[in-house]
Amino acid sequence: MRLKATALVAAAAAATFFATSPAHAIDQSEKWELQLLGAGSNDNDFEAGGFTLTGQLGYYFNDQWQLAVRQAATYTDTGDDNTWNASTRVGGYYHFNYSPEQRWVPYAGVTLGYIYGDAVHDTFIAGPEVGVRFFVNDTTFIGVSVAYDFLFDKPGDADSAFDDGIFVYGVGIGFQW
Repeated sequence: MRLKATALVAAAAAATFFATSPAHAIDQSEKWELQLLGAGSNDNDFEAGGFTLTGQLGYYFNDQWQLAVRQAATYTDTGDDNTWNASTRVGGYYHFNYSPEQRWVPYAGVTLGYIYGDAVHDTFIAGPEVGVRFFVNDTTFIGVSVAYDFLFDKPGDADSAFDDGIFVYGVGIGFQW
């Protein structure tokens, strides 16, 4: 289990290492952003999962730093039962300028929130996230992301929070104004 989280941290470190100069092809400072995502999630053994629709509203304080609020809703049909789950979280993200000519912008960040619903223990969640955005023009991008969320449903048990975490991955479209 620790190997999976180590790989996620290594990916974030690689994005940081390969980031180029701080000059950005896209001026993101003081802009709002709306992102719509479809995502799949699964347990740490890749044995159970579902489909999620997510909306995120973010604000850029400058070209690199963004604060965002994300709402997700998941519907799962297990064959025997249907369930709804949701999460609400706040995230802070740092955006790198990987290739200004091609408009690739990788990012790394952390989120903190709450997960609730029919098929989960209502609990706080937190974890790292990495992704990349490809700007098709100055205001529209396609983004992909992967995160590992730690579940805090067993108070005082940090190993369990790490080991029982979930991967969350997504593909979406975003708009800035």
